[in-house]
Formats: sequence, structure tokens, C-alpha cells
Amino acid sequence: MELPLKYLGTRIEGNPRRIVFWNPIVDKIRLRLSRWKGRMLSMAGRMCLIKLVITAISLFYFSFFKELIVVRNQIRRIQAKFLWGWESEERKIAWVKWENMCSSVVVSGLGIKDIGCFNNALLAKWK
Repeated sequence: MELPLKYLGTRIEGNPRRIVFWNPIVDKIRLRLSRWKGRMLSMAGRMCLIKLVITAISLFYFSFFKELIVVRNQIRRIQAKFLWGWESEERKIAWVKWENMCSSVVVSGLGIKDIGCFNNALLAKWK
């Protein structure tokens, strides 16, 4: 059995146009932004953890591969559930649109990176 090619602990082989390729990064984000951590942190702590986790984990993948819309939506869903403190599967009210949360602090947003814009910015360095 041949081992998958890895660089800095991330898999670099496979087809980035398939969801299976993106499963490791979504799983890592899901593990880091778990429910028990959300219960232990304040809103500001959850926001900081979202900013740092998404930037650190997804940096390698997003700088080389265009992410799928399905994967982008999965990551956004994980972020929103973690930020609003959803502890069960019941739906809660999100008091602010996610687009407003991702806007800059200067224009009264929270400065959370939008996954799509982050991916496009990292890919722009290759053009």
C-alpha cells in the first residue's frame, strides 16, 4: 500500500475538484472548533479562535487550490455554529448576517475572513 504524499502534514495529492480531497481540512476545522470549546469561551474568544483556526489550517490548501462552493459552505456553517454557540442541533437565531460579520472592523464588522475572498487573494499571487 502506497502512502499519500504529504507536505507539512497536509495531503498534496489528489483531485481538488472532488469533495474527498477537501475532507481532511474540513475535519481539522471541525475538530478545532468543537462544541465543548465553544461552551468554555466567551464570544470574543470564539471569534478569535475562528480567525486563527481558519487562517492557519487552510492557508496551504487555499494558496494552491480553488476551493469548491460546497466546501466553502461547510466551513462557513461550522464557523457560524461555533460563533453563535450552538450546543445542540436545534436552530438558533443568528442576529447578524454572515456577510456583515466578515466585513472589516472599520465598517462595523467583526473582521472574520470570508473564505471565498481569502482563497481568491491567496490564488492571486500566482497570476
